[in-house]
Amino acid sequence: MTDAAGGFGSPARTGQQHARFPCFDGLRAMAAFAVLLTHVAYITGFDFRSSIGALTARLDVGVAVFFLISGFLLYRPFVVARLEGGPPPRVAAYFWRRGLRIFPAYWLALTITIFVLHIPADIPDAKDLFLYYGLLHLYSLDTLFGPILASYTLVTEVSFYVFLPIYAFAIGFRPVPAIQHVRRDLLALAGLFVAGVGYRVAVSLADPPGRRDFQLQNILPGWIDVFAVGMALAVLSAWYAHRRSAGPPILSRPWMPAASWGLSALALLLVSTYVGAPTPSEVFSVSEELSIHYLYLAVAFFLLLPAIFGPQDRSPVRAFLRNPVVAWLGLISYGVYLWNEAIIEKYLDWTDRTPFNTYLGSMLLVVVIVTIAVAATSYYALERPVLRLKSRVPDRRRSLTSSRD
Repeated sequence: MTDAAGGFGSPARTGQQHARFPCFDGLRAMAAFAVLLTHVAYITGFDFRSSIGALTARLDVGVAVFFLISGFLLYRPFVVARLEGGPPPRVAAYFWRRGLRIFPAYWLALTITIFVLHIPADIPDAKDLFLYYGLLHLYSLDTLFGPILASYTLVTEVSFYVFLPIYAFAIGFRPVPAIQHVRRDLLALAGLFVAGVGYRVAVSLADPPGRRDFQLQNILPGWIDVFAVGMALAVLSAWYAHRRSAGPPILSRPWMPAASWGLSALALLLVSTYVGAPTPSEVFSVSEELSIHYLYLAVAFFLLLPAIFGPQDRSPVRAFLRNPVVAWLGLISYGVYLWNEAIIEKYLDWTDRTPFNTYLGSMLLVVVIVTIAVAATSYYALERPVLRLKSRVPDRRRSLTSSRD
């Protein structure tokens, strides 16, 4: 990775150059392993036995972190292109790169999970396999949870990929001066955020049956507010870089990263305290559902701020995110996300343990080691070689996106 700050503090790296954010791999590592830990803590029963179970149960906040990262990194090239007066990323190249990023590693994990590890025990029928392999299964109540349980979030991610260039075209259809672009964009994103809040509130108040509620809460409209915040951060980052400005001084203060992460930790503590210790069959009230969602957004927002704004080679927070080991774990984080649940399930088989009746420490150690090994193999044997094909789609315009996104 390069040493560029990518946000405030690196205004020279704009235009047709790659904008790099060297702390983002560290953020991906944190998000992926938070999800892994919450899965292990749940299946071992740690969530229900421990005094800190209310905290480990809320580490699925990693999903909100991933969505906020996507909103920021994927929208920023479109914003930079408008501000610089250059051509936007080509749609064909954009979808080709997105497909390479998501599908090959997912297809490999899904195939091995179903046909080698036999999760589930019975092979799904042709219709269900089509939905699983096409990342469409969240739209059917019969297939909400695929063989890779967390893959429902990938359905939402893919739908955002489809939505983003449509939004970018609509917002940038009529050329206007740069500052008007920014104002119009932020206003539209504010409207998108409000629409997302309205959708969430409406679904929560309607209180549909359990599976339908889960579906409606997790399709794209249920997360569009989080994506919109990431996109708004992209607009601000690109605007200040375009102006060769350091931006609001408070975001470059030496204490800002620690303060921002402190607020992130506070939001996580608040949601854990408010919702309380979980039960094996959690049912949330309307206020709890909304608190979880928007406090998760706060956790992710304050976690990302130091990785976007300010000098990226200063502060212990950024040093941690840029640590070579942490950054490497971020490189393989997609594999961690894809494989951890299957490895958890096989651990129970190998050790003849039952859910909610095993030790957190022993399972966590084995699952982390095996998951890292499998994720690294997936990355070096498949993901990285496949990503080298991203230039196979004819695109004479120099991409504004980084090799990772």
